[in-house]
Amino acid sequence: MLSLPPAARRCRWVQGFPKQNVHFVTEDTICYPSGNYVIFINIETKTKTVLQCINGIVGVVATNIPYEVVAFSDRKLKPNIYIYNFPGLTRRTKLKGNILLDYTLLTFSYCGTYLASYSSLPEFELALWNWESNVILCKKSQPGLDVSQLSFNPMNWRQLCLSSPSTVNVWTIERSNQEHYIKARSVKLPLEDGTFVNETDVLFPHSLPKDLIYGPVLPLSAIAGLVGEEAETFRPKDDLYPLLHPTMHCWTPSSDLYVGCEEGHLLMINGETLKVTVLQKIEDMTQSEPHHISPVSLVYQKDGVFASGIEGSVYSFIIKDSSYKVETFLETEGPVEHMLFSPSYKMLLIQTDKGSVYIYTFNEKPTLEKVLDACDGKFQAIDFITPGTKYFMTVTHSGEVCIWWMEDCICESRIYLNTPTTALACSPSSHSAVVGTVDGYVYFLDVQEVDSPGVIHKAFLSKSAVQHLM
Repeated sequence: MLSLPPAARRCRWVQGFPKQNVHFVTEDTICYPSGNYVIFINIETKTKTVLQCINGIVGVVATNIPYEVVAFSDRKLKPNIYIYNFPGLTRRTKLKGNILLDYTLLTFSYCGTYLASYSSLPEFELALWNWESNVILCKKSQPGLDVSQLSFNPMNWRQLCLSSPSTVNVWTIERSNQEHYIKARSVKLPLEDGTFVNETDVLFPHSLPKDLIYGPVLPLSAIAGLVGEEAETFRPKDDLYPLLHPTMHCWTPSSDLYVGCEEGHLLMINGETLKVTVLQKIEDMTQSEPHHISPVSLVYQKDGVFASGIEGSVYSFIIKDSSYKVETFLETEGPVEHMLFSPSYKMLLIQTDKGSVYIYTFNEKPTLEKVLDACDGKFQAIDFITPGTKYFMTVTHSGEVCIWWMEDCICESRIYLNTPTTALACSPSSHSAVVGTVDGYVYFLDVQEVDSPGVIHKAFLSKSAVQHLM
C-alpha cells in the first residue's frame, strides 16, 4: 500500500462555516471547528490556518488567551480532549476521562490552569481539570440534565454557572490541600409572569383551615408521609408552577449574573446569596406596542449588557438599579446566535445563525466589518469549471451557487436560485454549468465571467427531484 509522506498529506486550505460558537485565540485571531479541522482566521489579513483532528470530527472547542492554547474534543467512542499551543499548533497535552459518547461543553477559567467540561448522556458529568497537570480534580454527575451554557466567574475561578432551558445552577469549588470538591446551589427562578412562588402555597395545602382547633396545619410532604430529601422537594402531581426558561447568562465584575429568559424577562442573580431580582423594563412611550425581546446571546458591557434577538438586531440594555431601558445598537443580515468581546474589549464579535461573522470595532468612528461570509445552507455538490481555469463551483441545498478560486478558496461570486437544489455539473467543453432542483427543474448557468455568472435557461424535466447530473 502506497503511503504518502506527511508533507504530501498536508492540507492547503479548508472551507467550512461555523455551526458552533466562534472564539478569540488572540486579539486578532478567531477560531471555530469545522468537520475534522479547527480553522483559525486572522481578522486583519484574512489568512487561514487549519489544525486537523487526527481521530475524526472535532467536537467542542475552547480557548485560553493568557496561556495561548486551544482545546478541543474529538467525536468518537470514549472521546479525549486535546490541548494545542497557538500559533505553533503543537500538541501540549491529551486529557483522558471516562466519558463514553461526547463532550458537549468546554470552558477555561480566566486565571489558573483549570478547564471545565460537561458531557452528554449517559454520564451528564461536570468535571474540573487541571489541564497542565493532566488530572481531573473533581467531578459530579447530573443524570438527565442537558446543560446549554457553562462559564467560569471571571473574578473567581471557584465559581461556575451552568444553565439550561429550565434551571440555573451556581457551582462552588472547595479545596482542602490537594483535595477538591464541587457543590451545586440551584437558583429559585420566578414564575413565567415574573412573579415569585409563594413558599406557603408550595409547602401547605391551598385551603388552610381558619380554626386550628382540629390540630396544626401540616405540610403536604408530611401528609404524604415523606421524610428526608423527598420531603423537601415534594409537590403533588397536579400542583405545578410554570417557571421562566433561561436562554443565556453572563457574569458581571461584581460576581453577579445577568440571565435572559425566553419570556423576555431579564434577571439579576446575586452570586453569593443567589437572590433573584427581576429587572423592570422601561418601555419606550413612542412605540404603540411593547417590544418583546428573548435574548439569544448576552455579553456584559460597562452600563449593562448587549443582547441579541432572533430578528437580527443587537440591543444595548442600559441597566440602572433594578430597571433597564433598551436601545437598538446595530442591525445584521440575520438572527445573531453568539457575541463575544475581544481580549482588549476593543472589538465585539457577532456571529449569525447562518455562520457569518462580523467584527464591530469601538473606535472614534466605529466600524462593522464582515470577516466571514457564510454560504446559505449545506453544500450539496461541487465541480470544477473547465477547461483551463483555477475555479470551482459549489451549490447549497437552499440554491446558493458560488464560484471559488482554487488557490486559497476565495469566493469570487455567488448567485441565488431561490429553490432547493440537489445536484451540480460543469461542462467539460464550455464555461457553463447545470444545477438540478428538488422540484424537477434544471438551471443552465453561464460562467464565462467568474465574477458575474448568470442563469441562461431553465427547463422542467420531471415531477421528481433531479438526482444526478453529468
